[in-house]
Amino acid sequence: MAAAGPEENQIVFTFGDVVAIVRMQWMVVAGFVGAGVILALLYGALAPRKYRSISVVHLASSAGQEIRSDRVVENDQFNKWNRAVYVKTQLDIMRSRVFLGEVLDRYESAGLEGLANNDEGLVAVGGLLDIRARQATELLDITVVSDDPKKSMYLANIVAEVFRDENLRAMTDSATSAKGWLDTQIVEAEERIDVLASDLRDFQRSNDLADAEDKSTVSTAMDSLKIAYGAARSERVIHENMVRQHERLMRQGAVEELAQEMATPVIAQYMEAYAVAATEQARIHARYGEKMAERIVADAEVARITKELGIEVKNTLDAERARLALLIDKEKRLEEEIDSGKDDLLTRQGARVGYDRKKLEFDTVRENYGRLQARRAELELQAKTQLNNIRIVEEARAVPVPVSPNWMFALIAGVVGGLLAGAAAALLREWLDDSISSPLEVTTFLRAPFLGFIPKVEDETDPIKLGTYTHDHPRSPVAEAMRGVRTILEMSPEGPPKRLLITSAVQEEGKTSITVHLGVSFAKLDRRVVLIDCDLRRPRMHKVFGKSREVGVSTALHGEATVDEVIQETGIPGLSFVASGRGGDRPNELLSSPAFLRLLVELESRFDLLILDSPPSGILSDARVLSKLTDGVVVVVREQGASRGLIREAVSGLEQVGARIYGVAVNCVDLNNGRASYKYQYGYGYRYARYAYNYAERTDTAAK
Repeated sequence: MAAAGPEENQIVFTFGDVVAIVRMQWMVVAGFVGAGVILALLYGALAPRKYRSISVVHLASSAGQEIRSDRVVENDQFNKWNRAVYVKTQLDIMRSRVFLGEVLDRYESAGLEGLANNDEGLVAVGGLLDIRARQATELLDITVVSDDPKKSMYLANIVAEVFRDENLRAMTDSATSAKGWLDTQIVEAEERIDVLASDLRDFQRSNDLADAEDKSTVSTAMDSLKIAYGAARSERVIHENMVRQHERLMRQGAVEELAQEMATPVIAQYMEAYAVAATEQARIHARYGEKMAERIVADAEVARITKELGIEVKNTLDAERARLALLIDKEKRLEEEIDSGKDDLLTRQGARVGYDRKKLEFDTVRENYGRLQARRAELELQAKTQLNNIRIVEEARAVPVPVSPNWMFALIAGVVGGLLAGAAAALLREWLDDSISSPLEVTTFLRAPFLGFIPKVEDETDPIKLGTYTHDHPRSPVAEAMRGVRTILEMSPEGPPKRLLITSAVQEEGKTSITVHLGVSFAKLDRRVVLIDCDLRRPRMHKVFGKSREVGVSTALHGEATVDEVIQETGIPGLSFVASGRGGDRPNELLSSPAFLRLLVELESRFDLLILDSPPSGILSDARVLSKLTDGVVVVVREQGASRGLIREAVSGLEQVGARIYGVAVNCVDLNNGRASYKYQYGYGYRYARYAYNYAERTDTAAK
């Protein structure tokens, strides 16, 4: 397998991982939730009470403007935008210092205490007051929240009343002021209309524009000349092209073709006579000889008709040329008439432009005068009716129930805050714990498959009995766990392994015990299994079986013993082992030698499965050498043992040399530790191990 890249070194938690960690650290989360609930209860008991009162005001954007005729037809989109701007303007006015000062003056005038019209009072009332427009309505909610329900009620009602009264006063003052300005504008417009009307009449007289309003007579003559000129030009061009075509045919001598194109009545008669004579000539030529009288007469007749036809065609062409000259003369005369009338037309058009400009100015002033008169009438009517577009819909009431503190919200916030803080603390605690103690940590931090956990054997200290514990106690949790690991290895996509390497990151992880337990588990399937102690520096397998290490791997590699001599029986059916032999000076070189490969090949011919016990891969390179000679590697990790970083480095080192990692088995798991036990049981279906353990204990007790 390739070395891990930069992106592979990043540890990524999925949502399921976070949930698993939180459930594993449930006591921490529960503590934070309890603290959050206590803080919420303290807040509810000690926080000051707040009371809210609301008065509702109707802000009609069209009230007082019903009599305006210019608003009968309006653009809906513009109205929506205009209303939104109007409402926002009114809200800003109600938040201004001038408006709040008027509210405080009326508050003091009513004999109420607690607020004065000064800087502190303005800040205080601004903090108590909240004004909002209801969505998709013309209603405003004026909300006041204070420590006294009556104070909230009085203040909300006073704000609504001041808003209504001040708006009416502003509308009345605005209408009065606008009326005076309109009167001045109307007088000026009347004077301007008189001046412009007189100027327009003088301009008509001086430029002979009495019929200026009749726009159809301005350029009628010129338009007629242009139409006639266009028609004459078109006729001349068509006739000229025909004459040029006839002259070309005449020069080529194509009289008959030219006669067919001209097709005058006289030419048609000649063409008909020519056809009859030519037919008779052909008949006589076929019947009489060259010097016969009949033939001579026929030829003379055809020649006569042909000559007369040519004369008629020439006369017709001369007539066409004469007509072309007339058309050219007519076109020239019309062109001269157009040129002579252009100056008069331009002069008249210039005068008309001046007239139109003055007329437009006059019409604009007159139209504005009409609008000013209409607006003045509206203002007079509005000032008399004094319509107000603000109406108090609902007055505020004193509500004795406080809105703050909100017990339910405080409790929910305490629980949610406790959950979030507890989850963060659980994740931090799991992150700071640098050891491996759960399947989640294997897959997340080590990025390797999880094979299973091996429970800790509490009641056995003898190394020989401890090594063969799964054989002596086949229904123990340890044996059940080893069968689970065996099943995963058996169901590998590449098939069951033939050569299997067992290693760990550091010493004292229990890899030799796992090697023996796994060998026993495979032997129970009637497999021929041999365990090979490849730890030539600190061998231990011979102690597990109470055998000698003198004859083993090293002696076979030095040629001092045969394969059959190094194989020893363990006393367990189907399970044999090969000791390490006497220690050598260069264990790494021995394990990477061709002799060791030949030893494995010979052992493979005698056994179904070879399980190699190697030195720790995080310290020595022996495991990396051996991994290249096996089908895959099982990494053994002791619970709460080596650090995650060291284990990950060991796994990465094996991956760098192309080793296949079957997975990680966590050893010596303390099932009596509630946290660790739950972590392993959660999400991985290992409750069966504890059930099997309890069932075995009950069975043994009943047998005794």
